[in-house]
Amino acid sequence: MGSIFWKLRALVDNWDKEVFRDLHHEEFLFIRETELLTRDEHVENLDRLVREEDYLKKHNPTLVHENEFVSEARWEDKGEIVTRVFMLKDGKAWRQVVSRVPIKEAA
Repeated sequence: MGSIFWKLRALVDNWDKEVFRDLHHEEFLFIRETELLTRDEHVENLDRLVREEDYLKKHNPTLVHENEFVSEARWEDKGEIVTRVFMLKDGKAWRQVVSRVPIKEAA
């Protein structure tokens, strides 16, 4: 099946909304502090960010850990340490949770 981390990284230089959508399970949910985003909502949101801000090129995630069940990556954004965790199902992102911690509090 291959690494979802590296499949996502390949989209940095060759953004393709439908390839991005296909990396996410049809039951995908992005769990935020106060809301849930469905796969379609998440894809549309990220597509907008890529087109408006070149979002994917602004970050350089580091792969922390990945196996057939979970993928964890980390990067810095706007003075925060961002940790993204995917729960995987059928080799695709099934659930996503993101944590943001101010760098000065992360030590």
